[in-house]
Amino acid sequence: MKKQFINLLTRAGVILALVSMAISCKKDQSAPPQANQATSIHVTPNTSRAVTYQLIWSDEFNGTSVDGTKWTMETGNPGVNNEKEYYQASNATVSGGNLVITAKNQSVGGFPYTSARMNTSGKFSCTYGRIEASIKLPAFQGSWPAFWMLGTNINSVGWPQCGEIDIMEQINTASTIYGTIHWFNNGNAQYGGTTTTSVTGYHLYAVQWDTNSISWFVDNNLYATANIANNINNTGAFHNPFFIILNMAVAGDFPGQTVNTGALPASMYVDYVRVYKGVTSGGPPIGQTITLKGFNNEYVNGENGTQAMWCNGTSVGANEQFLVVDEGGGKVALKSNNKYVSSENGTQPITCNRTTASTWETFTWGTNSDGTITLLGNNGKYISSEDGTQAMTCNRATASTWEAFGVNK
Repeated sequence: MKKQFINLLTRAGVILALVSMAISCKKDQSAPPQANQATSIHVTPNTSRAVTYQLIWSDEFNGTSVDGTKWTMETGNPGVNNEKEYYQASNATVSGGNLVITAKNQSVGGFPYTSARMNTSGKFSCTYGRIEASIKLPAFQGSWPAFWMLGTNINSVGWPQCGEIDIMEQINTASTIYGTIHWFNNGNAQYGGTTTTSVTGYHLYAVQWDTNSISWFVDNNLYATANIANNINNTGAFHNPFFIILNMAVAGDFPGQTVNTGALPASMYVDYVRVYKGVTSGGPPIGQTITLKGFNNEYVNGENGTQAMWCNGTSVGANEQFLVVDEGGGKVALKSNNKYVSSENGTQPITCNRTTASTWETFTWGTNSDGTITLLGNNGKYISSEDGTQAMTCNRATASTWEAFGVNK
C-alpha cells in the first residue's frame, strides 16, 4: 500500500501480507468493548519476561470535537495510491464518546469524495510499547480505513527509510485485517500477516513493540510477529520514534476504483486510542524506552550529549528518553539519541556522549521498596540527581533520595 504524510515526503508500494495466520475473533458488534482507562495492564508479552504496560498517552474522545493538542488534521488528497478522497477536518467529529471519521459522496478540490485523516506528528510520538485502538469499520466497496504509524524522521530521510507500522488496515467489505511493517532494505521491504474478524463491530487492534519484535493482535489474539532484533535485515528504523495516524481513504490501488456511492455517507468509529510503555517485572525493563524522574520531580536530561547531564527536565522530549540495553551479567546501559550514558568513573559529572558501551557505561539496576530505582556504576558508586542544582554525578557511596529515580512517572 502506498501512503503519504501530506506535505511531507512520499513513498510507494502495494501491501502484500507475507505471513498469514487466520484467527477468527467474534465480538458483540453493537457496542464498544467495556474497557476502563487503566493506568497499567497485563497483556501477552513479546518476550519471555513478564511485562506490565503502563499508560502514557491516550485519547478517549469524550469531548465534543477533535482535541487539537493531540491531533493535526490533514487537508487535501495525498497524491498517491490513486485515491479519490479529499481530506478535510469537517469529516472528523467527536460524539457519543467516539471519534467519527465519515466518508461522503461530496466533490471537493477536484475529487469526488471527502473523508478525514489525522496524525500526532509533533504532538506525540513513541518508541516501543503497546499501541491500541478500539475501532468499528463501515465495510463498503471502495473503503480503505487504517490505523498506522510513521517514523518521525520522515522529513529528513523519506519513505520507506523512516519505517511504517500498519496496525490495522481493511478494504471494501472483506473480513480480512492486515498488519504490516514497511522499511528500506535495498528498496521497499515489508513483512506482516492477516487475520479475520467481523469488521463492522468494535474490535481492539494493537501492536506490541520492543527491541526484539513487533507483534499484531486483534482482541488480544496474536496473529503475526516481525523480528527486528539487532537491526536484522536493516530494520533499524523500528528503533526510532513513530507518530500515530488515523484515516479512511476512498478508492485506490488496494481497494480498487469501484465505490458503492449508495453506502455513503459511511463512518469509521474510534472509541479510544491508547499507548502504553512496557515495564518488565522483577528486573530492569530491557528493550524499553523509559524516563527517569528525580526526587526534585524533574526528569533526567541526556542533554543530547553536548554537555554534562542534569536532572532538570520539566517535560519529556527526546533528551529525556533512555533505551535500557542489556549488557549481560546483570548490567544495563542507558542510551539516548543513539549515545550511551557514562559514569565518567565518578571523576567528573556524568555524560551521554559515548558511541559504544564499555565499563563506565554499564550500571547495576537496583529496585527500592517504594518502586524507585538506583543505578550503581562500575566504580561502586551511585548516580545522583544532585537535586537538579548542579550536573549529575556518579560518586555517591550510598543511595538516598537524590540517588533514587522514578521510572516512567
